[in-house]
Amino acid sequence: MKLEFDLSLYLVTDSTMVPAGKTLAETVDQAIQGGVTIVQLREKSADISDFIATARTVQNITRKANVPLLINDRIDVALAIDADGVHIGQDDMPLSEARRLLGPHKIIGVSVQTCEEAEIAVRGGADYLGIGTCYSTNTKAVKVGPQGPAGIRAVWEHALKVSEPPCKVRAVTIGGVNQYNVAHVLNYACAVNGTCLDGVAIVSAIMAAPDPSLAAQVLQQQISTARQTSGLRPKYDIDHVSQRVAAVFAQSKNGSITPLVQHITNSVVINDCANACLALGGSPIMAADVEEQADLAQVVNALVINIGTLATEQVAGMREAMRHANLHQTPIILDPVAVGATTHRMQVIDEIIRDFGICVIKGNAGEIAALAGSAEMKMRGVDAVGTGFADPVAVVKQVALRHRCVVVMTGVVDYVSDGTNTFAVRNGHKLQSVITGSGCMVGTALGTFIHSVAKEAPVIGALTGILAINIAAEIAANRSDVRGPGTFRAAFIDSMHNLTTEQFNAHTNFSIL
Repeated sequence: MKLEFDLSLYLVTDSTMVPAGKTLAETVDQAIQGGVTIVQLREKSADISDFIATARTVQNITRKANVPLLINDRIDVALAIDADGVHIGQDDMPLSEARRLLGPHKIIGVSVQTCEEAEIAVRGGADYLGIGTCYSTNTKAVKVGPQGPAGIRAVWEHALKVSEPPCKVRAVTIGGVNQYNVAHVLNYACAVNGTCLDGVAIVSAIMAAPDPSLAAQVLQQQISTARQTSGLRPKYDIDHVSQRVAAVFAQSKNGSITPLVQHITNSVVINDCANACLALGGSPIMAADVEEQADLAQVVNALVINIGTLATEQVAGMREAMRHANLHQTPIILDPVAVGATTHRMQVIDEIIRDFGICVIKGNAGEIAALAGSAEMKMRGVDAVGTGFADPVAVVKQVALRHRCVVVMTGVVDYVSDGTNTFAVRNGHKLQSVITGSGCMVGTALGTFIHSVAKEAPVIGALTGILAINIAAEIAANRSDVRGPGTFRAAFIDSMHNLTTEQFNAHTNFSIL
């Protein structure tokens, strides 16, 4: 009978990465203690006698821990030590021949980079696929460049499509995966039907770590979080949503929680966003320097990224902040201001979405159109131009499912979607469109209200945020002393601050679509 195996944290060894003073065997042993579930021994430069000796030493460790040991490429070494299986690449022995030599009870994994390779491996009876590479890596030469989580998902979805029950295909991804991006990779690479990868293959993040046990523990924690939050979101009914939204608003406004909301935003709206955050019950911090992101990430409850006044040095700070936010599972709100207006902005946003787990993307119709690849709306500077989407609901759902996040599209009617649940929000006032920064303040509102439900129900937090700021706008616009944009701006902040739970509940105007 074939050994049961867990692919969740798959260690691929590389003895050249082991820090001075440690041995390969010690590193593998400590990694297993930290949570590694399966080990592949990959020693490309070793001769056969040294490889066999090393394999026997590692095998003694893996067997004591009841962790499967696979041999990379070398069927002869696997046979010599009676390993639990092998992992083969596209240039190695054919899968059918490896199966003939090893028999039906050994584990055989296959590296694949394309849909065609995945289909051949699945139909050939591979026990699992190693889909790569996700990000750039120096640990192995590859024929196909880094595909990012989106490329991994495409291969994974095709493998699922050609997999025939009851033999469900299993897979990991490999290439540049580490503690900072593993949760994002697992979430983003989930198939559209909610089926997620079985795990990740890790090389340098464990092999080069000073403490392999701790490195494995951190990775396992991130994987566990991804398992809880990845896949399709549950469907909500209107009563449930109304109750949850009211509770999230009350929790923030009554002072029981004061979220620390970090902003790396554009220079035009820093003051407005800071005041909005305070008025809505949060505590703002405007901090963009690369050097302080690791420390800030330990205490920040939400991170708002806004590319309005884009600058190279600011992008470096944004990327470092997002890297640490992902490590601490802090929700990121991305405001891709004017993303469709220039090639550079599009490139920056594409790279952010590829590399980091985003909780909410907020944009106007032109910005969301750019992310959807739609020509129905365009950007003219920071303004959306066009007649509108023929089917705005389909657009926001598409972008939410593509990027595995909540999407908030602002306009006369605001749309909020997590791909499963989509809401239309009809609160707000036209004066919001004639003051600078009103859209940026929406991002602030999302960050202020989302933190308490970011893991379980981020769409609820996003909906609460946009309702709160739009209701405040309505109340402010109806004040007798508001006579235009100037007086509205001050009244708007006042209304955010003074907005009560009773007013919020009485004014909410949204529907489930």
